[in-house]
Amino acid sequence: MALDSEGWLPEAKRLRVGTKRRVPHDCGPGTVMIVSHEPDKYTAWCFRCSEGGFERKEPTLADMVELRRRAQEDAALRTATLPLPMTTDPREWPKEARLWLYRAGFHDSRIKELGIYYHKPSQRVVLPVVEDGKVTYWQARAIMPGQEPKYLNPSVDRDTVLPRFGEGPVIVLTEDYLSAAKVGRVVEGWSLLGTGMKGPVLARAVREGRPVLVWLDPDEAGRSAAARITRELRSVGVQTENVVSAKDPKLLCLQEIRECLSSWL
Repeated sequence: MALDSEGWLPEAKRLRVGTKRRVPHDCGPGTVMIVSHEPDKYTAWCFRCSEGGFERKEPTLADMVELRRRAQEDAALRTATLPLPMTTDPREWPKEARLWLYRAGFHDSRIKELGIYYHKPSQRVVLPVVEDGKVTYWQARAIMPGQEPKYLNPSVDRDTVLPRFGEGPVIVLTEDYLSAAKVGRVVEGWSLLGTGMKGPVLARAVREGRPVLVWLDPDEAGRSAAARITRELRSVGVQTENVVSAKDPKLLCLQEIRECLSSWL
């Protein structure tokens, strides 16, 4: 028996062509149904009901353009080479892209200094990771409403990737690129690009021989990860403290960052 299209077709039509997503179904709790939008059809399958749905459609020119764009995006993900083309002047970006950075206190001169740019084909802001003058990694951040996933990352080994900004007597570990870059205006900031600390980053912290401050986001995941990383660093003899703030580091002004770190500067 086929699924009632009223329970899944509107969800499928909201997807970009060539994508799929797990969504809830009215048969019960949880995201138990997967819906997809392909060039010539919409489909659904509910794992709880063990039933599917199907509706054919005529491919449009917009569908073909989107599929080509996605193919280019997928190709870019297989290398650390920065995706092209680059729009480097924030004044030429969509306002959503500019505002995402402006709200975090990054204005045009700092954006250009960091090499951040807008990638029009994917409608994302690209954050390049430059180490010893060479691009080793990048993240492409979604800025349009409903755009998924939040970040695109190249499919390369990132265990040794370590975005670092600034200098100072201590090292501050943050979750994200922008937080590390913001802290880097005050002291040395390292971005973990998440809430986990890879072995090579831990080893580098040991070699540096400086105190390490763990300053992750103030949500539950950040607090839990900060406690774990603090224990890991202390277990190998690194002087470590956890820094807690009401907002992500990137959302604080420089004076607030200095105040949070004052006892270490």
